[in-house]
Amino acid sequence: MKTKHLKTLQVIVTATLTSVLFTNFDFINWGSFASIEVVNEASRVAHAKELLGGHYRGSNAHKLEGRKALNEMIYDKVNNSLAPKWKAQANSIARAVINESSKYNMDPVFVLAVIKTESKFDPVVVGRHGEIGLMQIKPDTAEWIAKKYKIAWQGKRTLENPAANIRIGLAYMNFLRTTFRGQPVTYVSAYNMGPKNVRRLIANNVKPEEYNSRVMKNYGELYALISDHSSTVIAAN
Repeated sequence: MKTKHLKTLQVIVTATLTSVLFTNFDFINWGSFASIEVVNEASRVAHAKELLGGHYRGSNAHKLEGRKALNEMIYDKVNNSLAPKWKAQANSIARAVINESSKYNMDPVFVLAVIKTESKFDPVVVGRHGEIGLMQIKPDTAEWIAKKYKIAWQGKRTLENPAANIRIGLAYMNFLRTTFRGQPVTYVSAYNMGPKNVRRLIANNVKPEEYNSRVMKNYGELYALISDHSSTVIAAN
């Protein structure tokens, strides 16, 4: 009889703990247990060379060539940058960064740099001009680019979904990159001030550098952090 009662008690305790865990799933980082796609190394390197030009050789982006764990490092950076209530979405955000970067042949670390510059990894921040989310996109721009690239659009609330925000933001960055024929200073600047304003500056012999400089500063700092993390992991092994 004692054994039977003990087993019954164990079942009750297990069920209670399971219920508590699922009810409070925000406190558990489920994403850390899921695998993340490998970074498209060829695209990463090609885009890093485009962004850095003659400064690529010897850079941290160069030193990380061929590192298979770069996807894990990107996940770690995303997870560590998010507020506690968003950490449960770290995996889906990291996946979106890696997958959409691969789709448009971009460096995912560059995408992290844009997100850091735009929103500091706050998925619901709203800018002073109505920009929403991680990549700070205006709803009218987002709706236009979503239709152009056949991305699901359900009004501006779509931009409150971190993965959808990244999907639309990178489609827009790709559009600008194509429009300005792969010239980083112009297409990165256009993401912030719009293509018309960039063309106006260029027509007046003014190089639109301010925003691009901020993004590239974050780009370099992120690569330095990732490179340091990579060196620590290698030393530990």
